[in-house]
This record gives sequence, C-alpha cells and structure tokens, in this order.
Amino acid sequence: MVIKQHRIILNLYQKTIAVFILVILFGAILLALPFASQTGNSCGFLTALFTSTSAVCVTGLSKVDIWTHFTLFGQIVLLLLLQIGGLGFMSIITVFFHLFNRREGIQSLSLSAESLRTDNFQNLKRIQMRLLIGSLCFESVGALILFFCFLPSMGFLKAAWFGIFHAISAFCNAGFDLMGAISPGAGMICFQNHSIVLLTLSALIVIGGIGFLVWDDIASSGHPRKWSVYTQIVISVSAFLILFGAGSFFFMEFHNPETIGNMNLGHQIVNSIFQAVTPRTAGFASIDQSSLSDSSIALTSLLMIVGGSAGSTAGGIKTATFLIIFMTILSNLQGKKNVTIFHRTVSHEQLQYAFAISGGFVLLSITGGFLIAFSSDIPFAHAFFESISAISTVGLSLGVTASLSPVSSLIVILLMYTGRVGLLTLTLGFFKAREDLSIKYPSAKLIIG
Repeated sequence: MVIKQHRIILNLYQKTIAVFILVILFGAILLALPFASQTGNSCGFLTALFTSTSAVCVTGLSKVDIWTHFTLFGQIVLLLLLQIGGLGFMSIITVFFHLFNRREGIQSLSLSAESLRTDNFQNLKRIQMRLLIGSLCFESVGALILFFCFLPSMGFLKAAWFGIFHAISAFCNAGFDLMGAISPGAGMICFQNHSIVLLTLSALIVIGGIGFLVWDDIASSGHPRKWSVYTQIVISVSAFLILFGAGSFFFMEFHNPETIGNMNLGHQIVNSIFQAVTPRTAGFASIDQSSLSDSSIALTSLLMIVGGSAGSTAGGIKTATFLIIFMTILSNLQGKKNVTIFHRTVSHEQLQYAFAISGGFVLLSITGGFLIAFSSDIPFAHAFFESISAISTVGLSLGVTASLSPVSSLIVILLMYTGRVGLLTLTLGFFKAREDLSIKYPSAKLIIG
C-alpha cells in the first residue's frame, strides 16, 4: 500500500502572508519572555503579540510604555522587528545570499520583488543592495544628529542608544519611542521645542516613506527630467501633502493654547511641519493628539489614509493611488473618457485597482471603528481614529490604545497586519476568483448620480 504525501503548495501572496505571520509570532515569543520585561514577569502573550505586530507592521501603537516596560533586551528585539518590518524580510535575507556567495532561487526572488512592489527581476539585486546601503547611510546620519541632540541631557551611552533607536524608528516609519525615560507616555512632546530633533525625524520619515523604487530611479536618472512618471507623482504628491498639511495645521491650531498656541512662531512652524509629516504612517507626536481641534483631527485622518508610497516603509492607500482617484474624479466630472497624469494615460485596470483598494481600505477602517467602539467603552470618533491609524500603520492615537479590551486589541492587530501586508495581497492570496472569459453577460444601463 502506497501512501501519497500531499505537499501544501502556497502561491506568492500566501508565502508573503505566511512570512509576516511567522516573524510576528517569533517576535511575540521573545517579547513575552520574563527577562524582556522590567518587572521580571512576562507581559502576557496578548501584549507581546500586539507589540510585535505593531513593530513588524511598522505601526507604533503600543499598549505599554516601551522604556518603562521593556528591558534593553526587549528594546533590542523591538528594534530588530521594526527594522525587518521596514526594510522587508526578504531584502535582509538577500544580504546573507551575497555574503555567502549563494544564488537566490526563483521563489525568493519573487518574494523580494513582491515586497518591493516591482516586477523588475533583472535589476532586483541592485535595487536591494542600494536599499540596504542607502538605509544604513540615512539611519546612521540621522542617529548621529540625534546623538548630539540628546548628549547634553542623557550622557554618551544613553544618547547613542536613543539616537540609533529613534533614527531607525523614524526611517522605518514605525513611531516607537523611548521618551518614557523622560516622561512616560509623552513621546516627542518632550522635544516639541527642539527644532533639530523634529526636523531630523521629519526628514527620515519622508525619505523612508517615498519608496525604495523612487530612490533607485533618482539615483539612476540623475536629472528630474529623466525621472519616471511614478517618481514624479510620488515627489509631487508628497511635497503637496507636506505643504498643504503644514499650512492647514498652522492656521487651524494657531490660537489653540493646548497645541501650538503658546509657542513662538518658529516652533509653531516646525511643529506644524512635523504634524503634517508624521500622520503619513510615522506615528510620532510632538503635540497631544487629543487636544487637536476637530478639523485638525479630520485632516490627520485624511493624511493617515493617504499614507506614503508603494514599495516603502509607509502604509495607507499610497500617494499614486490617491492621485489616480483624484484625477479620475476630475476627468469624469469634465466629461473626459481617459485619465491622464503627466502626459501618460492611466490604464483601466489600474483605475479599478485604485478604487478597489481605496474602497476596501475605507470600508475596513469604518468596520474596525465600529467593532472597536462596540467591544470597548470608547467613543466611536476615538475608535475610528484608532482604526485608521492601525490599518494605515501610523501609530497615532487619541489616548485609547492602553484601554483597549482583549477583543479590541485583536481587532487592531488584524488591522495593523492587513495594512502592512496589503489588502490586495490578502485578497489575491485567499480569495482570488477565476474569471470565465467564455461567458460574457449583456451590459446593464444603471442610473448613477
């Protein structure tokens, strides 16, 4: 009698999903160890799972203060998790292939390409090496600047550790901080009057959020006229969102004494810029988010939804998707049949994907908000903000993360995971339907508008 062994064959998307789950679980086990906590007792698997998911998904939401709760071991584990989550597991694995002079198989190459959102296999290794070398350079420069900023008040070793941790956290758009050493739960509010710290973090966030493919294009092309259409879109939309966001926050919070109202003009401008940059998936906060005006909270939510760019450390629907949707609406209202961006026509397939991703993103955010509000004693407005922050992998909160119930915590974990892996990856991994092209149904004229 011959017993046939059935192998479980996973497609590319399922492998991506599985890799993230394994890394999250491994990180949760390490963070749940007793010597990872300051008390010497395990923080509990749910708290460890929440923190590990937030780190791997480069979100920044946390139920506990990182500095006061985790030991140096726990902080190092957390830093490694967010570095893996930010740069991509497969990109880091590539380093080992190069170190040991081994070739990557087609499966690992496919996973690497998927993590970078590219189908360019020919230049994949070059892009990955530029990614890793560039990341190390940007993080090192950022850490050095922050080190000198922290040195006068912290001493050499502590300033060095804080510089490294916050540079990596900012570049990976993670938003974790160790400022509990100064005031538990205060975050970057401790440095709201330190312009160099805020501007350095802002620069790291923006560089990490524009995407590795954009880096490669800029490095290869040189002159802006030679940039690809995608790079032009990313740079243009990112610049607009920063300027528009900063200007809007400045005028909406100028007279609010609980945010920037009592600052001098220079600090008001810097904090407005920081508030425009950080919602686009970083999660640092130099002002109390619960003290923002309703209009500023709405603007923050919008920036969180847009997020950064594809193939980067950022989340959200992405800048290119945002522009495609805006231009589609504008073109349709003007009666145009085609959508053009920078003298290029956007394909019908890309339009469908853009609206499907955005629609699914908003639907999940609303559903998550309802479920969080229902399962915890939290107002819907706060729960909705938490939901958007989680699925956009931002990490900003109106102060309700620590009070989430176990059920709400699991909902937020799922939202963070969905936001990092990608809604499209999840649906194609498990719910991809086969279309029967031999069957074509008659068209229906529907009344719209």
